[in-house]
Amino acid sequence: MSFFSKLVKPYRKGEKNFDRARAAEFRRDFDKARTYYQEAAVGFDEHLADKRAKGEEIRPSHLAMAGLCYTRLGRYEDALATLEECLGRKEIPDAFLYAGFAAARLDRLDKAVGYWKAYPTWADQRILANVLKEQIAALGADSPNIDAVCDAIISGVYEQDQYNRKDRNFRRGEERGAEFRQWY
Repeated sequence: MSFFSKLVKPYRKGEKNFDRARAAEFRRDFDKARTYYQEAAVGFDEHLADKRAKGEEIRPSHLAMAGLCYTRLGRYEDALATLEECLGRKEIPDAFLYAGFAAARLDRLDKAVGYWKAYPTWADQRILANVLKEQIAALGADSPNIDAVCDAIISGVYEQDQYNRKDRNFRRGEERGAEFRQWY
């Protein structure tokens, strides 16, 4: 660790590694993505703890990114709590998506369905919205297969990400990394 790395704020480490992880996922380099998500989670853990200790408000975008990292790492309790806090401040589409995913993994199916039903239509993520509708119906079955539902959601996320990456109208001003952070 260099002298300058100590000067970088934890949330900046979290943001940078979050963007790296999303880019690695797009390339389907999942081992690298997991490493970056772990590094991002460490940065966000430190940032959230510092902000809470000082009694300062945490930006919803940081809560959403932290929640997504926690979800990807299997820290579903942390993810759900963080994303619920985020949604209490701002409606970020990814927060609905991943809060539902974390709730499903925790076998809180009513909560998962509630978050997925609340996924905003203004997000204009048609592929993902259709997948969510299908999976909400699947959760309504007598004995739903939660693993299959979660796998379908993950596939829908990757399909939507690839579509967004190709769709030049989706990008805002050709800003690098914007395709990985949607609305936050």
